[in-house]
Amino acid sequence: MRGALTLPAMALLLAGCPTRSGGAPPAPGTPDTPDTPEGSLLVAGATLIDATGRQADMDVWVAEGRITAVVPSAGVVPEGALDGRGRFVTPGLVDLHTHLALGGSLTLVGDTLDSNLRATFAAGVTTVVDLGGPRSLYDLRDRLAAAAVPAPRIFASGPFLTAPGSHPCETAPDVDLCVLVTNEAEGAAAGAGLRDAGADLLKVAVADAAFTPWGATPRLDLAALDGVASAGLPVWAHVDTETDALDALAHGASVLAHPPFSALLAADGAPALGSARAVLTTVSAFAAVGRLLDGTLDPADPTLGLTPAQASSWAAVAANPDLLLPGWAAANAGWAANARANLATLRAAGVVVLPGSDAGYLFVPHGVGLHDELDALVAMGATPRVALAAATAGAHGLLGDGAGTLGVGELADLLLLAGDPDVSITALRTPLAVVRGGVAWTAEGARAADLLADGLAEAGQACLEHADCQSGACDGLGHACAATCPEAGGLVDEACGAGAWCMAADVVSDPQGVCRAEEPCDLYEQDCGPDPYVRACLPYDEDTSACWFGGTRVAGQHCDASSAATACAPGGYCSPVDGRCYLLCDPEGPDRCERPATCRSVAREDGTPWFGLCY
Repeated sequence: MRGALTLPAMALLLAGCPTRSGGAPPAPGTPDTPDTPEGSLLVAGATLIDATGRQADMDVWVAEGRITAVVPSAGVVPEGALDGRGRFVTPGLVDLHTHLALGGSLTLVGDTLDSNLRATFAAGVTTVVDLGGPRSLYDLRDRLAAAAVPAPRIFASGPFLTAPGSHPCETAPDVDLCVLVTNEAEGAAAGAGLRDAGADLLKVAVADAAFTPWGATPRLDLAALDGVASAGLPVWAHVDTETDALDALAHGASVLAHPPFSALLAADGAPALGSARAVLTTVSAFAAVGRLLDGTLDPADPTLGLTPAQASSWAAVAANPDLLLPGWAAANAGWAANARANLATLRAAGVVVLPGSDAGYLFVPHGVGLHDELDALVAMGATPRVALAAATAGAHGLLGDGAGTLGVGELADLLLLAGDPDVSITALRTPLAVVRGGVAWTAEGARAADLLADGLAEAGQACLEHADCQSGACDGLGHACAATCPEAGGLVDEACGAGAWCMAADVVSDPQGVCRAEEPCDLYEQDCGPDPYVRACLPYDEDTSACWFGGTRVAGQHCDASSAATACAPGGYCSPVDGRCYLLCDPEGPDRCERPATCRSVAREDGTPWFGLCY
């Protein structure tokens, strides 16, 4: 069993999982009863609530992943059916803004993708949009969609399309999270590349001067956005100002992934944003820091579904607010207030506002974060029914997948609830059972299920643990199967071949190493740009040098490969012999070493010069 879920207790409604209806169903083919083919599921005697209305005492029949009939209750609950008497059924929920591969911590805490998926599903979220993650999520999406497993359906953008030095790669060029574009041609090529790789939509970061604490970050060239839009996929944009939002919409974006939050909208701002197909709420993205620090968000709460490493990391910040940059918590509070006010203004102006949590961003939990967005909508004046409709029919309407209500022919993604969501939106937080594609799951069954039981993955395909891979191991950074290496932690490892290095598989503590391919470079020119990043060109094996994060340690200072903070500055090399930085030099070129040091050759196995060090 993979990482156990920490879920609220669900009533044990089914004998096993998955299940189908059993016992003696009504005679098929009569006017008031449906045909009941093998594998059908019956939800008996429930009150149905969706965007179209409310119906009491109804039977819902499901077969082959679709709702096949909705009829007045026959008054019996056959063996194996879900007992809906006195209970409520709604469509499954949609979170339109998540980052499944991220754990919401200040520092890396290991691979959390498996637990993120399970926590999402346990909260009744049966569909998510991943707005910024590795390309392996395309494969994960396809494999989960084809399987009867307790995991959400995924719409995936793949990496952010962003300017060098901008969100979310302000300080490091993360190849799994960002594709850097600076002009229209690069935007077009990058958009087409992700489209052809399998993206459902594209995510751009137009600007991010406020959201992160590194000062003014570069703004995406709007010509680059025109290029991205030319790929023909929907473009969803990260913005922080009203001006950036207007520019994004004018250059091909159709959805704003956040409301403008750096300031309140101008008097005519809301109508001007009316061309957006939707603005996503993401109140959690701004409020989570304050909720963590004031104790409202408790990392020990089992309903959050955090891994022990996540919970420990979040708790450390709660206990030591100084771990955050000065003034950042206060800034978040201001952004949260602006976002709420702007969302209310947008709703009042008739702009479509739909819930998305930004789960995976700092301290925003997967699954539970969507419920915080629904609470926020209700606090803005929406009725619980309107909030439910936004997270179901509204969200599915944006995605265009023909789902989101309890009508015949709809996807059989359902929630069975103890409380009435028309009375309180919080009734959605603790589903008694979650039905995805016509398969009903209890907490016990969901915890035990193998999410990737469809066969072993090949190199480059998605994985959640090492056992998912046909060979090699699961790279917890890219979430794909990769070649293994003898041990993690070394920048140079011949087992990985040209242009690769050996990394701990879960990024932090896994003793298994996986090979990571990085960008090739010229060892002596140190041409790893772009300028906003501190990156160093390092010798990885005997015939290739590659870019990795550079630090600030200079010749003679202690160094290691554990992080950028302890790495040598560009032009330096961390010796595995004595753990000190040495200045790189060309043994076959001019001697640029400062006397009394001279350029001394490090040789290949055959005795020929490889690179030089000053000492």
